[in-house]
Amino acid sequence: MMEIFDVLIVEDEPNIADLYSYYLKQTKRFKPIGISNNLAEARKMTHLLKPKLILLDNYLPDGKGIELLKEITSIKFPPDVIFITAANDMDTVKEVVRCGTFDYLLKPISYNRLKDSLDRYLKYTSSLLSNDNVNQRHVDELFNFQSKNNQIEQFPRGIDELTLKKVKVAFKEIDAIFTAESLGNIIGVSKTTARRYLEYSTANGFLEAIIQHGKVGRPERVYKNK
Repeated sequence: MMEIFDVLIVEDEPNIADLYSYYLKQTKRFKPIGISNNLAEARKMTHLLKPKLILLDNYLPDGKGIELLKEITSIKFPPDVIFITAANDMDTVKEVVRCGTFDYLLKPISYNRLKDSLDRYLKYTSSLLSNDNVNQRHVDELFNFQSKNNQIEQFPRGIDELTLKKVKVAFKEIDAIFTAESLGNIIGVSKTTARRYLEYSTANGFLEAIIQHGKVGRPERVYKNK
């Protein structure tokens, strides 16, 4: 009989939490057992529900998910964690890795990337149960399961690699600065599409957005290299 993995979702945005829950329900091996939208509730649910896996967001209304990650490492049989966050600074990455998280996903996440992480988690847990004694090959296999497949599509829906490359080329000059409209004209896409790529690039630390006050009209949002 296949093991079913109980999953606790810790996410303060209800629509995102519901999407995670819906996706997990479509799988055969993962069962969402609770949704927490703050750190205090997540602590209680972790101890009461004893999930096998936690999808853990970092930025919560009453603290950071990384605090919970640190705390559960002291539990005798701690749940595994897939850490999901908009934080892309190296200090956060290092701290999360030190705490032994299974995977680290940057928002906005690709659901193909989440699927890849869950698939590798199943292989990882299966491999843990397959042998009492390990050799180097087995150890290497376990660690490889925690390394994402570089061939998988890692962009969220609405973002394609070719258009993103065009955006990066447009910002090749260090002092480049664009609005959504001016970028759209340069790379041949609509203003709406350009804005989507600009916001994606901003969320992932490639660009930064500022409000520019012109001589006439309302202030406008412009983007430049970070």
